[in-house]
Amino acid sequence: MLTLALSKGRIFEETAPVLAKAGIRPLEDPEQSRKLIIPTS
Repeated sequence: MLTLALSKGRIFEETAPVLAKAGIRPLEDPEQSRKLIIPTS
């Protein structure tokens, strides 16, 4: 298990594209929810 704790401000905005390139995307829209839950297999 890997846990990432990111604030939703500037840090998340800068980190989200990097995570997306690695195929890591939140289950819920970060603009609508504070949950940053990532599905795992």
